[in-house]
Amino acid sequence: MDRVNKEVLEFLEFIGLKGYEGKAYLALLTLGESTAPRISSKAGIPLPRIYDVLNSLISKGLIEVKTGRPRIYKAIPPRIALNYYVRKYVEDILALNKKVINKLNKLYSSVKYERPLIWLSRSLEMSIERAKDMLSNMDVDGFMTISENILNKLLDTLYMKLLRDPSAIFTITLTFSPTGSKALEKLFNLNNVDVRTFPTGIINAIETDLSNAIVFGKTYTLFTREWELILLVNETFYHGYWRSAKRIKEFNVSPNIPYKTTHHWLSIVLIDDGMRLGYNAWVKVKGYKVKLNEPVEVEGYVKETKVDGFIRTFTIETKGGEEILVGGLGASMEDVEARYIEIMFS
Repeated sequence: MDRVNKEVLEFLEFIGLKGYEGKAYLALLTLGESTAPRISSKAGIPLPRIYDVLNSLISKGLIEVKTGRPRIYKAIPPRIALNYYVRKYVEDILALNKKVINKLNKLYSSVKYERPLIWLSRSLEMSIERAKDMLSNMDVDGFMTISENILNKLLDTLYMKLLRDPSAIFTITLTFSPTGSKALEKLFNLNNVDVRTFPTGIINAIETDLSNAIVFGKTYTLFTREWELILLVNETFYHGYWRSAKRIKEFNVSPNIPYKTTHHWLSIVLIDDGMRLGYNAWVKVKGYKVKLNEPVEVEGYVKETKVDGFIRTFTIETKGGEEILVGGLGASMEDVEARYIEIMFS
């Protein structure tokens, strides 16, 4: 068997032509119109088996038969038959896959997982797919410090998510020189993304909603929902990358869009960008009273933002005229430790 025929037979078997079916189909293409005994001889298929094989090929829409004595078989042109067969085969596989996934998801969701919520994967391809799923299902906001290779794999998913949900905001720190990067063209078309560059960075990580994180290692990927690790990823990104990175794209905010964020430090940048454009920023903050550690919700217009070294805060003035100082995670001197912030510009 020559190499071309071997590759063809392997492909035919891959798409479901099992056993003698691929050999019979290939033999018939070579013979043109032919009888079952000739096809049997050409393909090396036992004569008692050939009729079942040919009937199977007929049912799959790959060959046709002319009745009479003897019966004459002929292959339908491959450009028609194989395109139809492969399309139907894929449709059947996808339908079965959906059915199986629905059943397996019921099993998956019925299991109660115990802490710690830390998982490792050795497959980069599957890790990329899980990262796409995490970005697609992001509820509020997120960030990533990312290499060009991994960004290119995730870019379309992130772009479509932020395009469909203008209320979500995202910040990206590139760990490569952006010169000549095709990814930047898409990112710069998004109003709700902040882009920075830190070419000496080595960590590839993604965090969304202050509740999910992925860290890409050289030979593994770490997935976690563990609160302490989420905080560690958050702090590493903010202090080690984002705060020191060169900003190359600002948020281009619009009025009457309720921007959402779980990251206090990111809200300050968004507020500053909007106020530089001449907008007033109205905010709703959910978090905790710093001194009492009690849940609290406050809202009002931002009076000012302040950045002093590692400390970032903003002050809101409520309808009643009260001024409230809002800090981020670990706030100790402020009035409120923010966990969720909505921002509307007018």
